Amino acid sequence: MGTRWTMIGWTLAVSVLSLPGCRAKTDEGPPDIRLGESVCVECGMIVSDERFGTATIIDGVRGREPLIFDDFNCQMNYEAEHAELVILDRWSRDYDTLEWFHTHQGWFVESPELRTPMASNLAAYARRDDADTKAEDLNADVIAADQRWNRD
Repeated sequence: MGTRWTMIGWTLAVSVLSLPGCRAKTDEGPPDIRLGESVCVECGMIVSDERFGTATIIDGVRGREPLIFDDFNCQMNYEAEHAELVILDRWSRDYDTLEWFHTHQGWFVESPELRTPMASNLAAYARRDDADTKAEDLNADVIAADQRWNRD
């Protein structure tokens, strides 16, 4: 009986240790956004267009905590309303490639022709020449991320 209970105990211990944690990713990368499931912290809408999904990483109660948004307007409004937040990083998706990049290193194209979830009319790009190409197509402006962020 002792060997059986020892085996059960080890099996339970290994099972518990292998369960994924309840917290979001804590590494230095972008968070996981589940299209059609993740909810915008600001407006409560489900993130439905990955081209505009964005995230702010804050220093939360348990360390790095991702806040997910469906549009830059929601992200900027939320941060303005919560000045007490300690912001560690911001992540954006490249409009064309859908790759994550650090927002402060990117470029925005602003055009009313860009139909975004919350009417920011902004598309983010990791590379300036990609932003320039899109801006030329739309007869729009290219703005450095830091300039856009400090504009409002």
